[in-house]
Amino acid sequence: MELKTINILQKDYKSDEDFFLSVQAFIGPEQKPYEYEVYRFYVISLKRLCEEFMGEGVMLNRGWMITKYYSESMIEEKIKELIQICTSQNDDDTFLKLNSYFIIEDCEG
Repeated sequence: MELKTINILQKDYKSDEDFFLSVQAFIGPEQKPYEYEVYRFYVISLKRLCEEFMGEGVMLNRGWMITKYYSESMIEEKIKELIQICTSQNDDDTFLKLNSYFIIEDCEG
């Protein structure tokens, strides 16, 4: 399994310590370039997260990556690390395990 590409759909960036991103990750088998699942997740800085908690104070964590500083290469490396952790004997099991961390996109609608 490999990370095919990352798309940043939304970027609300004030500084390296204050940002929010909406991201898609295309993940699929290495031997099949056009076979992949599309996962969505959000990246938020600790500073932005603390500001958001001043309101409601409640957040669920599936589909979120929380980081101190902005680094697209760090985000990519973390996704690759999760792919390695989740890789199973078959692709379906790998995709299911990845769904524990990310939100699978519904590409039909």
